[in-house]
Amino acid sequence: ADVRPGMRVLDACAAPGGKSFAAAVQMRDQGCMISCDIHENKWKRIRAGAERLGLSCISTRTMDARRPDADLLGTMDVVLADVPLSQLPAIQRDILEGLAPCVRPGGVLVYSTCTVLARENEDVVRDFLRMHPEFAPEAFSLPLPAADTAGGMFTFWPQEHETDGFFVCKLRRHE
Repeated sequence: ADVRPGMRVLDACAAPGGKSFAAAVQMRDQGCMISCDIHENKWKRIRAGAERLGLSCISTRTMDARRPDADLLGTMDVVLADVPLSQLPAIQRDILEGLAPCVRPGGVLVYSTCTVLARENEDVVRDFLRMHPEFAPEAFSLPLPAADTAGGMFTFWPQEHETDGFFVCKLRRHE
């Protein structure tokens, strides 16, 4: 997502916190990293991890990504939507729909899943793009190992990439 110091970043499905911690480190602990989860008990672990790592730019809150808090709308440079669901494309679509308004013009929405199924990945993104012409896939600025991410979407296959199977997509808001 090319996170940099001073940015406003929303990790909408943050638990257990690894993405938030990595982004905060890339930001050199400068800016605003908002880490959310729908379950309060999960963000308590994120807060403890941030304290342990000495990351003061991370704040936590309880939030359903399908209905983000009004103060986030149009304010985020980067929104991370690593949806923790499988076999629920309708909810995944709802999360993308809910988070899209949080991305400021020129900002980025990163959508990822821990599945290789097209119906939860490319199909969800294509449906989203049909409804949101203000977003477009964008190549990743940092190369990912053994991955052609020029089209802004990529599926990692365990047998080819020596990783768990997962999908990632980078969408830029051009409004």
